[in-house]
Amino acid sequence: MAIGRSVVSLAVTACGLMAVAIPMAGSASAVCYSAECVPNVARNVAANAPCVPGKYFNYGLDADGGTLVCNGVGAWTAAGPLIGIYNVALPCQTLATSAQGSDGVAFACTDTGGGVLRWSHRTDTLE
Repeated sequence: MAIGRSVVSLAVTACGLMAVAIPMAGSASAVCYSAECVPNVARNVAANAPCVPGKYFNYGLDADGGTLVCNGVGAWTAAGPLIGIYNVALPCQTLATSAQGSDGVAFACTDTGGGVLRWSHRTDTLE
């Protein structure tokens, strides 16, 4: 019986220690209207340098803060200014600006017809 209590005591102690080791997530801002708050943006990238294309998180900033996108063939190319996090198909204000979806997908502000500007999936990335 003493061995059984030791095992239970050890399990309870181990679980308690594991709970302490799990950090609490920080609070995230729901609003992002600049490149500085967009997550997972590569820094100090250079035009035409190689990159690893993917479906998510394809933006980078050069040393001067210019926006580049990792295109489908694996090279950084110039893109319109990255202005924050937005959702696809919602209205946008300035043609050819760039945004990232909350899920990390790259968008561009495009004319969807009749002068209506909306966030659309980029055609130069792997998505």
